[in-house]
Amino acid sequence: MLSHVMRHEARSLAADRTLQAVALLFGAILVYALANGVAWLRVQETTLASAAADDLTRREALAAQIRALEDGTATPAGGDPRAPATLGGARGARLAALPPGPLGALAAGQGDLLPFYYQVSLASNDQSFVQNGEIENPLNLMVGRFDLAFVLIFVLPLLILVVSYNLISAEREQGTLALTLAQPVPLATVVGGKVALRALVVLGAAVALTLAGALIVETDRPGALVLWTVSVTLYALFWFALAVAVNALGRGSAWNATVLVGAWLALVVVVPALVNVAAHLIHPLPSRVEMITAQRDASNDAVNRRSELLARYYEDHPEMVQGLALDTANAAARSWAATEEVNRRLSEVASRYEARLAEQHRLIGRWRFLSPALLAQDALLDAAGTGDARFGRFRGQVMEFAEAWKAFFVPHVLAGTHLSSADLEAVPEFRFVEEPPGALARRVAAPLLVLTGLTLVVAGVGLRLLSRYPVLG
Repeated sequence: MLSHVMRHEARSLAADRTLQAVALLFGAILVYALANGVAWLRVQETTLASAAADDLTRREALAAQIRALEDGTATPAGGDPRAPATLGGARGARLAALPPGPLGALAAGQGDLLPFYYQVSLASNDQSFVQNGEIENPLNLMVGRFDLAFVLIFVLPLLILVVSYNLISAEREQGTLALTLAQPVPLATVVGGKVALRALVVLGAAVALTLAGALIVETDRPGALVLWTVSVTLYALFWFALAVAVNALGRGSAWNATVLVGAWLALVVVVPALVNVAAHLIHPLPSRVEMITAQRDASNDAVNRRSELLARYYEDHPEMVQGLALDTANAAARSWAATEEVNRRLSEVASRYEARLAEQHRLIGRWRFLSPALLAQDALLDAAGTGDARFGRFRGQVMEFAEAWKAFFVPHVLAGTHLSSADLEAVPEFRFVEEPPGALARRVAAPLLVLTGLTLVVAGVGLRLLSRYPVLG
């Protein structure tokens, strides 16, 4: 019987010119969003390829200069490239890059806000990492990328409501519902057939575009694709369940449309905005002006006290002395001591900033369960590899690499020794390590379980109301 209802509904929807126009518009939006996401992914790939090529060219040039000096075919000019402060500084900085996410073409996420590549040197610190990034139009950063995730979170519910706000009310207003139910078919079966057909069409289009995006980026993480598809399906089913519940109240089509649009506005726009505002009000971030002022003051003070700071550094790190007399310390060593003091003082300000930011994230994480849109967005961004977790992992690995970089070069800086071409083979290299698939699945499980629970509750309410639906009004 369900199949008969679906076939009849398919013929009815196919004859509706308005729904055809809406379907074509939604399909065009989906295609445009996917194309926009692929274009952004190509920008990232081009940027990373260019940065990698520049990094390789610079390193090869330094290596050639060092070999020429060792062969006696050249003399130092513009600074000896064998100096550890040069090789470990800006001239010899090493690229640390975050590859695009497995489904980066489907969701830009934090990719246009947070840096996805960084040049690590002896001057690297947490603040320089945060401030590093491509120049972008501030309006684009504020609004966000128009990608497939944006369409699925904001536009997909509207499409579902357009095709479902009058599931039952239209037939009752036309006087055909009583005739339909005169047949040996319960109301729940009629509604189920209508919803099933609409869900197949809407989700079919969304999943088809998702698969197309996965083929374009040639993802090697099928698990991420499964998580994305499950997230989209659960999110869509929630809105279908809500449409059924509102229809089951027995009111008119206009009333249904008003209530459903109000629900979309509240759950997709208002609640996420309020949660974000509450996080900033309850846990305000320290002023960035304070951070810049602290950096300037620390830098000026450290420059004036370089020798004193170097002596203190040797006292705190006696393993670095290696029998050297403190009065033999070179200018590079004094400069390093000043840089280390600046980093130490900045870390105090940065730690307060990071603590407040972490508190904001925890608050948003607790209250995101009020909005299905927030739950679905978290799951989609994590599946795409463009969420906070992956960028936080990248940042942590960059900072670890920066410490390994300093551990390699600082002893040579303090000793005032030059490096050879053979030493270049031992210079640390950055390799980003992805998290295990199981960790991603566990993190996404919580929002998806809550979204499943919300959908089941709303669907249960709708079914209960359908059992008492006033067919004749």
